[in-house]
Amino acid sequence: MRVLIIDNHDSFVHNITGLLQSIRNHDDRFRGLRWDIALNDEADPETALLYDALILSPGPGLPCEAGRLMETVKACAGSVPMLGICLGFQAIAETFGASLRQLPSPRHGHPSRLTCIDEKDPLAGSLAGTSPVVGRYHSWIVDKDTLPPELTATSFDEEGNVMSLRHLTLPVFGTQFHPESVITDCGRRLLAAFLAIASGQPPPLAP
Repeated sequence: MRVLIIDNHDSFVHNITGLLQSIRNHDDRFRGLRWDIALNDEADPETALLYDALILSPGPGLPCEAGRLMETVKACAGSVPMLGICLGFQAIAETFGASLRQLPSPRHGHPSRLTCIDEKDPLAGSLAGTSPVVGRYHSWIVDKDTLPPELTATSFDEEGNVMSLRHLTLPVFGTQFHPESVITDCGRRLLAAFLAIASGQPPPLAP
């Protein structure tokens, strides 16, 4: 299985690859897992289509400022299973027509508990029945009132802000929080669930 990580010029990419390494070492299903990294301003959407899965990293600024990120999402959505994290999550939402809203104060290194987890979601549903703590590093959120019909929120924070979403018919998922953060207590499980979805395997059952 080959994964392409779109690096939005963010050091947390190293945390993502650390999680992938851990999954490869501990999960027999992914012993052959391999990944490449492409900076957002150097990424070729046509090349991205050749991979089995796509991870859109966190990063500074807004999606429209992130090189070819939006172009890559548009080119690959529906063809390559996709997980967007923070900025990547926002890029997915904007690509399908949602809007962003700035928070009154930023959440940087902020722990939150996920609420209202959608049990039907093949990704976030792997955490159903738990109350996971996740790490947040952002000052913008997806405005839930602007979500288009094809996107649905799959978890929220304590204040009702969207923390994850999925496309209803395409293998497209996003998390506003950072699965790769040391604050997040469910990151490896969540990323393994995404890899299982992308490779056509059943995701792990909720603990």
